[in-house]
Amino acid sequence: MLVIGISGQTGAGKSTLANLLSRRGLGENVEVDAIGHKLLKQPAMQHILVKTFGPGIMVDGAICRRALGRIAFAGEEKINALNSIMHPAMINEVKHKIELARTAGARAIIINAALLFKMGLDSLCDRVIYVRANPELRLHRLVESRNWSQESAKERLYAQDELPDNPNIIVVDNDGPEESLAEVAGNLAARLLTSVGDSKLSARYPYTVINIDEGEQMIFASPDPEVPGGFLEFLGTVFGPLEEIAAVYLFDTCKAGDRETTLVIGLEPSRPLAGLEVDRLSFLVLEGVEAHIHDREVLDFMVIDNEELRQIVASVSPKVNLNR
Repeated sequence: MLVIGISGQTGAGKSTLANLLSRRGLGENVEVDAIGHKLLKQPAMQHILVKTFGPGIMVDGAICRRALGRIAFAGEEKINALNSIMHPAMINEVKHKIELARTAGARAIIINAALLFKMGLDSLCDRVIYVRANPELRLHRLVESRNWSQESAKERLYAQDELPDNPNIIVVDNDGPEESLAEVAGNLAARLLTSVGDSKLSARYPYTVINIDEGEQMIFASPDPEVPGGFLEFLGTVFGPLEEIAAVYLFDTCKAGDRETTLVIGLEPSRPLAGLEVDRLSFLVLEGVEAHIHDREVLDFMVIDNEELRQIVASVSPKVNLNR
């Protein structure tokens, strides 16, 4: 199971990205802040906090987060005291969430934490993403989306996990609209699913180029067994609205003398495609493969950017109607 950690600057959009990735097949979005809020309702935790910070943090029988924050954030010593109480309990709950997901057979889980590095939660993660944006935009988001005052937003603008000097961390700059972040999420999901390896598609990201050596014969044939009609309809629905795709083909390939064939989804682009774009496009068909393709052990993607190759695969491929 893949454990993905997400942190970043306040107002940069880490929770938005976490939700986008969750909807794209990367598991539950575990909001660590929400875990902390839930812990504040537990009698044992309330007892410890009242003993440490005084009865003034209780209002109507419950912890008042504003009162707790006013007292606990008055100085570094009290901040450290609060963290020493809350963080271990929050970390244990995150570990419990991860184990529950693993036991349930989940392919991935997302740990979304403002203090991912400070709490050491990054050590539980296989991949880590850090989201950032320019300060003016973050300030605007905090005021508009969270209804914070300018003063309150400015106070929290720089209260975040710092980005560690680690080249393995995936950095996302979120200075544009949510539509742009959604596109980034699609590319990221395709990239991260390469690590999951529990489906026929994800184990074969990114798409591969078939190299044909001089004198070597590559055989292209109609799919055998025949591809289900429902899958052809699904591909037409997925790729029909996408202007960057001119045509879609399905065909079997193998090298002369080989017995095992590879079922290939061939994408003919209407413009040059970058590798991450192909990852995103191939990710779009994951749901259809899992629903319709149950009898093929090998499945791959190919960009058909050669006219001779296009003519060959078009002659053996069942028609995928893009409804244009």
